[in-house]
Amino acid sequence: MKTIKMYPDLIKLGSLSLILLFVSNVYSQTSLSLVQAIDYAIEHNQTLKLNQLDAVSAENRVKEIKSTGIPQVNAGLSYNYYFAAPVSPVEDFITPAIFGVLEGTMLLPEGTYTGPPDVFEFGFVPKNNLKGELNASWLIFDGSYIVAIEAAKLYTDLIGTAEAKTIQEVKANVTKSYLNILLAKINKTNIENNIKNLSKTLNETKEIYKEGFIEQLDVQRLDLSLERLKTENEKLDQLILLSENVLKFQLNMPYDEQIVLTENIEMLVETLKLETLEMPEFDISKRAEWKEIEIGEELQALNVKRFKKGYYPSVSAFASASESLQRNSLFDNDEAGWLPTALIGINVNIPIYDGGMKKAQIQQAQIEVEKVKIQKEEFRKGIEFQVSNAKIQFSNAKKSLSLAEKNLELSENIYSISQIKYKEGVGSSLELSQAESAVYAAQSEYMNAIYNLVSAKAEIDIALGNL
Repeated sequence: MKTIKMYPDLIKLGSLSLILLFVSNVYSQTSLSLVQAIDYAIEHNQTLKLNQLDAVSAENRVKEIKSTGIPQVNAGLSYNYYFAAPVSPVEDFITPAIFGVLEGTMLLPEGTYTGPPDVFEFGFVPKNNLKGELNASWLIFDGSYIVAIEAAKLYTDLIGTAEAKTIQEVKANVTKSYLNILLAKINKTNIENNIKNLSKTLNETKEIYKEGFIEQLDVQRLDLSLERLKTENEKLDQLILLSENVLKFQLNMPYDEQIVLTENIEMLVETLKLETLEMPEFDISKRAEWKEIEIGEELQALNVKRFKKGYYPSVSAFASASESLQRNSLFDNDEAGWLPTALIGINVNIPIYDGGMKKAQIQQAQIEVEKVKIQKEEFRKGIEFQVSNAKIQFSNAKKSLSLAEKNLELSENIYSISQIKYKEGVGSSLELSQAESAVYAAQSEYMNAIYNLVSAKAEIDIALGNL
């Protein structure tokens, strides 16, 4: 049997490469601050890429509309071969006339021509027809064309507002997802600390139980509480993973990419606690939706203008030059040569009566203008309400957080005292259990208060158009 010769150095090198590849995959990660996450999302957002393509398409649409008012020039070449040329039946009017003259001059006796006249086929179209032509046209004046140019430019601006609107939505969504992960991780840290403290208490309680000073029920209660905390911790792991996947989806980032969030939520909360509600006057133009509504209003006004321009006449000019070669034998130079034709002209279209169609169109367009004005005012009121409501929620969230902090501090102190009393035998397990539950409830209340404060601040930024 053949033996396989091994190369130790090559094997070591291959193993090292595999290890390095594995390590690079495992530790491939991206560190992101909130601003960096937003920038990343904007750069890789597919909807924004579609918006950008729409913007380029809109620019070309403007060029297309403008081109209709620029002189148009076309050239053409045609060739026809009549293998059965058209003919017309023609009565022989020459023979009767000649016989009549001759009979009148006595050169022929009267009655020599007895008729009727013969009918023969006569063709006017040569078999070969070759024609080359050059045509030009120019729209000199058309009121609808002028309005169409204005509308096309506004349409380009409208596409731009769609991009700005998408950017605002991306900023808002990424901000919320980013903060949700930070808050979930703080909650996880709290639960892990609770597990650590409760594990220590459980170990101490087991020792006390061995000495016979407490019942086994107390140990079982703590053990059950510890298992409940561990279950909550595992659920939080899944929640964090799910939240990170949501953020990756919004960033358009591969799901196997590891992300590290570098923002400090504690510092953010401390900053928000110091922030006042004294804000500058709300500038509604920061909202992308407002610009979108304004452009829509302008487009509807242009629609009215377009229908009114329909009463104006339109003027266009044209020119044409051609040469044709008509021969029975295409290459017989003894037949007629090229025959030129050229002309210029002007068309004037004057609308006189359309049965009231334009009037009805103008009235409908004016109704659309009024509807947009109402929608614009409703949007303004809605945004003012959104800003006002966000400020109230932010103020309430600050108060709730302050109260939650005090409640958490108090419940932790009570729990510490209950633990001491329980260990010294002067407190009951029921009292300790109630104090423990109060701490967990206070922690949950505190986390909710932080979440509400951060969310309220995000809602203010969204309402003000700062995101």
